[in-house]
Amino acid sequence: MMSQRTQLEADVQSVDIGSAETTITVLFVEDDDAFADIVATYLEREFGFEVYTETSAKDALGRLDSESKISCVVSDYAMPEMDGLAFLEAVKGRYPDLPFVMFAGQGSEEVASRAIQLGADDYLEKDTGETRYELLATRINSCVTIARQQQKLQDLYTAMEHAGHAILVTDADGTITYANPTMESISGYSLAELRGQTPAVLGSEKQDEEFYEDLWEIILDGEVWTGEIVNQRKDGQEYVIDQTISPITEEGEITGFVAINRDITARKQRERNLQFFEQAIEQVGTGIAAYDETGTILYANQAYADILGTTSEELNGRHMATANPRFDVTRFESYWNSFENGESRRRETLHERFDTGSTVPVETVTTHVTIEGDEYHIGTAQDITERKERERQLRVFREAVEQAGHAVVIADSDGTIEYVNPAFEEMTGYAREEAIGQTPAILKSGEQSDDFYRDLWETILDGEVWTGEITNERKDGKTYIIDQTISPLTDDGEVTGFVAINRDITELKQQRVELERQNERLEKFGRTVAHDLRNPLNVIEGYLDMARLEDDPKEAHDEIQRCTDRMAALIEELLALAEQGKTVLDPEPASLASVATAAWENVNTGEMELRIVDDAECMMDDSRVTQLFENLFRNAREHAGDDVTVQLGTIDGGFYLEDDGPGIPPSDRDGVFDSGFTTSEDGTGFGLAIVRQIVDAHNWQVDVAAGTDGGARFEFRGVDRVSDRE
Repeated sequence: MMSQRTQLEADVQSVDIGSAETTITVLFVEDDDAFADIVATYLEREFGFEVYTETSAKDALGRLDSESKISCVVSDYAMPEMDGLAFLEAVKGRYPDLPFVMFAGQGSEEVASRAIQLGADDYLEKDTGETRYELLATRINSCVTIARQQQKLQDLYTAMEHAGHAILVTDADGTITYANPTMESISGYSLAELRGQTPAVLGSEKQDEEFYEDLWEIILDGEVWTGEIVNQRKDGQEYVIDQTISPITEEGEITGFVAINRDITARKQRERNLQFFEQAIEQVGTGIAAYDETGTILYANQAYADILGTTSEELNGRHMATANPRFDVTRFESYWNSFENGESRRRETLHERFDTGSTVPVETVTTHVTIEGDEYHIGTAQDITERKERERQLRVFREAVEQAGHAVVIADSDGTIEYVNPAFEEMTGYAREEAIGQTPAILKSGEQSDDFYRDLWETILDGEVWTGEITNERKDGKTYIIDQTISPLTDDGEVTGFVAINRDITELKQQRVELERQNERLEKFGRTVAHDLRNPLNVIEGYLDMARLEDDPKEAHDEIQRCTDRMAALIEELLALAEQGKTVLDPEPASLASVATAAWENVNTGEMELRIVDDAECMMDDSRVTQLFENLFRNAREHAGDDVTVQLGTIDGGFYLEDDGPGIPPSDRDGVFDSGFTTSEDGTGFGLAIVRQIVDAHNWQVDVAAGTDGGARFEFRGVDRVSDRE
């Protein structure tokens, strides 16, 4: 049997038994108690073994089940109840890796062969002499050492199989002989696909030939190489590993290499992200700073430092209160504790610059974060000096627009109203809330055609300014005229909205109309004066010639006197006509009945009767309306006589005055208010013309109609009655 020992056994035999890495515990099964004690004593005393003895296989199995530190089983062959072979089979069935030595007193080649087949690690016969115990000890030591080395190899293999790092083993030529599951996972190749290949199968071409030449030079010199390599998975995706390649040597000769690979792809990505964020944070225009719960600034970028007029190096490590002297350091703890995790707060503060000591308005956003259990504040800061100035200018502009006398309208590109100022509300009668969201079409009066608005929109949509006059309609239905300028609002050349400035020129237009009317009236007045005064002058010239020829010029003098009296009357009427045509600027409330009664008393009415049907208080210049009634009363007496009855009453929007005289023929009604119109030889023709002037001065209207009893009826409308306001 000795000739069949393996080289490993021979090597083990030459090793000092006492040098075993741990105590060898032997279970010796021998039915001869005396012999068992002798062997146990010898092994313990001479070789330092720890020996348990059992006299039966059954008890030995029980010992194995209860004692976990047994290193080797030594058993006799010939034993009652269960022989050594049956015992061997039972032990290997339960503990296949436990060394087993058959120490037989009665054996044979057949028993030895059978024992080896059943898994015995060695077979030894009980010879005589003391050397048999030394030989037994050597065999036990050899079996245990081999088992322990095999266990170490198994443990190493298990560790490699379960290692978190990828492990690759090659021979001396670099041919892959082993790859653990982690290597399979990160490379995408199975062990079967990798075995027989070289690591070049994983190359990504990110490293050049010189890189690999240097690597091989190092490991072939027996040194360890460590570095980062970019490899390529089976699917073509790249990954980064931190690799350590160690040579495997045997008797000084390199027999292979083992590479430990740590996948650092995620870490490298994080590093790239971190580098990107660091560059972004440094280059971004917004100030960024981080500080801990003590208030110490851990990081501040240069943009943050620029706001304070210093450098980021100067800020880092400072307390935030020293970086911002306006912050009350005594309030820091309560300020910190007031934050919830993840909460952000925005506020505007004044920061003091380090370099000038001046203050600068800053908008800050502070966020409370927790990272790996530690709490921090991450803050952003932005110098808002320019924004504050723009806001100030906008406030001034808005205040100016709000207080402007002209109506201002801002609309979007579709014409939807977004803003109106108070002047617009006053001008149109629409409240701001009513106008916003509408279009200017709510103000259309119908005075302008569709073509007018089409041309307007074409102009402003082309980005040009439109200016013109428009007649609009107030909420109450009244029309007004505006001088309007519409300017497009643009952004990068694109029209985004419009602003319209509207100046109410209604009164100005009325004044122009009135001025034109007055000019026309003045021209007509001049013609009338020239015409009406020329006739008496011609008569006077004729009678003067007659007076020179006659001895008694009394008749001529009387006619001349009559003509001068008529001229004086004409001049008085013409002056009244001119005076009464002036526009009434400050009307005041007055009773129609009171004014009419006062006028009645100023006129020689004889037997005429004034009847007041109903009264109304109206806005008027009472002195001129008194003149109006006086002229109408005189007109009634001249055309209807002393027994006429004059009636005053109200109608919708005004009042009327009528008599029961002969009336005015329909053919004359359109001309009765013309200057010089009269049906009386003694009349000047200015009485009703003055009435018309007074009506126009009040912006009223007057019409002539037939009275209830067929007389003359004058109807006045457009009168501002106080009762209509209530």
